[in-house]
Amino acid sequence: MVRGYVPEHVWLVLAELSYFFRQLCAKELSRTVIADLEKMAPVLLCKLEKIFPPGFFNPMQHLILHLPYEARMGGPVQGRWCYPIERCLKVLRKKCRNKCKIEASIAEAYILEEVANFTTTYYGDNLPSVHNPPPRYNAGENESNLSLFRGQLGSASASTPKTLNHEEWRHIMLYVLTNLDEVAPYMQEFLHEFWRKSRDPTPQQVDTLLRQGAGNGMPDFISWFKRKVPSNLART
Repeated sequence: MVRGYVPEHVWLVLAELSYFFRQLCAKELSRTVIADLEKMAPVLLCKLEKIFPPGFFNPMQHLILHLPYEARMGGPVQGRWCYPIERCLKVLRKKCRNKCKIEASIAEAYILEEVANFTTTYYGDNLPSVHNPPPRYNAGENESNLSLFRGQLGSASASTPKTLNHEEWRHIMLYVLTNLDEVAPYMQEFLHEFWRKSRDPTPQQVDTLLRQGAGNGMPDFISWFKRKVPSNLART
């Protein structure tokens, strides 16, 4: 995630730290791997000290030295570490609405949440709820009859505007056309018209023919399809 935003030597140390915890938190532990982690931990801590200022280090960073030993003595850490419990306590703490009666307030909020979750499972499909969230876009307003765009639209993550150049636009257009069931007969007609060899084309040859055409001034599929569709509409 941070690669490209920090210097390469910093990223390598962070990747090594991530690998350390991934091996340590595995469901099954090997004594050989744990022994390697015990040798790796002091070196890794020294590498971190070369990057971060002294104020960054506290007992939590020093704890890295002891974690492999604890895993070697106690086995896998999922059932012994406090991190899952701390995450659960954070969720419960957010449910508190009355600071005078903290435990009762959390218990009441938890019970109400369970009741709401079980109740909404019996709601109709037209009622938005936790189990039936409303779509991000209005699926009913999708008037397209094309197979690729038919049905309920999914959510989209945040994006940034981008201006496509001509080559990128052609790649996207060809992807859309080749994945439309309605365009499949036109693709077969195009291949039948411009593939002059006796044997059937390979997938690589089909891709080249659709993108670049057959050469000698022959059109590619997008140019051919652009002229073909208006002529067919004019006949109908």
